[in-house]
Amino acid sequence: MRLPWPPDTISRIAVGIAALVVLCLMGLDYAFGLVPNPVRVEIDRRQAASQLMADQIALVATRLGAQDVHQILYGSRRNEPKLLGMALRSSAGEVVSVTGIAPPRVTGGDFHSTSTHVRVPVMLQGQPWGALELNWSPIAAESFPGLLLTPQALWPMMSFLGLMVLLRLYLGKVLCQLDPSTVVPDRVISAYNAMSDSIVILDAIGRVVLVNDACRTLIGQRSVVLGQRLEEQSWLREAAQFDGSRGYPWALTLEDAITSGRSPMKLFLGNEVRVTLVTCIPIIGFSKKTLGCLVVITDQTHIERNNESLRLTTSQLQSANDEIKKKNAELFRLATRDPMTNCLNRRAFFEAGGAQKDQCNLAGQPVAVIMCDIDHFKSFNDRYGHAIGDEVIKAVAGIYNGAADAVGLACRYGGEEFCVMLPGYDEVQAGVFAEMLRKQVQDTAGDGIDYEPRLSITSSFGVAVTRSPRLPLEQLIDQADQALYQSKRAGRNRCTLFDPTPADAAIAIADATA
Repeated sequence: MRLPWPPDTISRIAVGIAALVVLCLMGLDYAFGLVPNPVRVEIDRRQAASQLMADQIALVATRLGAQDVHQILYGSRRNEPKLLGMALRSSAGEVVSVTGIAPPRVTGGDFHSTSTHVRVPVMLQGQPWGALELNWSPIAAESFPGLLLTPQALWPMMSFLGLMVLLRLYLGKVLCQLDPSTVVPDRVISAYNAMSDSIVILDAIGRVVLVNDACRTLIGQRSVVLGQRLEEQSWLREAAQFDGSRGYPWALTLEDAITSGRSPMKLFLGNEVRVTLVTCIPIIGFSKKTLGCLVVITDQTHIERNNESLRLTTSQLQSANDEIKKKNAELFRLATRDPMTNCLNRRAFFEAGGAQKDQCNLAGQPVAVIMCDIDHFKSFNDRYGHAIGDEVIKAVAGIYNGAADAVGLACRYGGEEFCVMLPGYDEVQAGVFAEMLRKQVQDTAGDGIDYEPRLSITSSFGVAVTRSPRLPLEQLIDQADQALYQSKRAGRNRCTLFDPTPADAAIAIADATA
């Protein structure tokens, strides 16, 4: 039998059981001596042989001479191949006879025989006459490697090997019937292996009974243990991350016998992250009992990467679109606004104002136009320079823009001249608005200019209101311009309302609103 390496589960079980049985037998042998110890047996035999020789010498020592005693010793050594030599000593320690390799003389009264040096006292008539010392060869079982050939060493090793082989054969046959992989027929396994999705089949308590090739490829070198619960698999515990806190989807499927669809799961496999969707389908038997669960793991990594790339491209396009909108807004502002005052230029004013006037005409509402001019503007340039003149224009334009921003349109009509359009305003409302602009310019325009002493800035205003829907915007502006010249001729820093009656071409705002 060829043993697998590294050992599989069955081999490890066989080794463990064989080792346990051998340890139990060795304990019994140690306690009760079931197997004879060859070293002890040999020592006992040598002790008995030594005692027998000493008894023989005690019988003949008094009747035979020294030569005869020597012959007895010599003959005994020849009959015992493991006996290297003997020495007969008197009680005084003198050597009576020696044959072979004599044992070393040991002095002292506390001598104890060993396996190679045995001393036996020789007694004559109950009195110690001397001692017989025997020099034996070493016992092979007392040292390495002879110790390995003794029954005490051989039977545990042989028993362990024999039990391991027998248990491996037996358990291999028995556990084969309990192998979860045998639950699924080979033709079904082949069909699942042909699928591109990763398939895992669980039994009724969640143990893995089948894993197809696609799943093994997905998790790489990590092993899948058949018969172990899926959530206890090392590759799942170490690499998987689920979204949400509902628990494992297959556990819910086994518990409720319902399909759990497309639960997100991330697999952190080394430096690579795989995005997957887990679908769990219950396996129902004929008795409507849940027999297991089919777990389908769909790899969505390439789709997620494409989506991420698409999101990045969309974000970049959105950023580019926002930048284009920003640039277009900037271009529109440059095309429609006066760069110095941020008021509408004449072209943009006529486009926007014409559309608003048409809406007011359809609704039957009036439209007011106010022409504004900075009084004695040329004197600012001549006296303080063009830089201060520009600051004066900006300060006045800021007042017009701020006032007309929510109710109408403000336009730099040309140089220091401005035009404000007020949709829906009648003569009284337009006159009040023009007077408010005049007071604001007079009271606050000089505060915005860094110059000492404070500049005195005023403006003149001409107001015209449509009385006929057919009146074009250009003509309405011309009427307001006529009223503006009336304000200048009347002394400036005032508002004049255009009056089309031939008797009085214009009237002062103060008189009209009084």
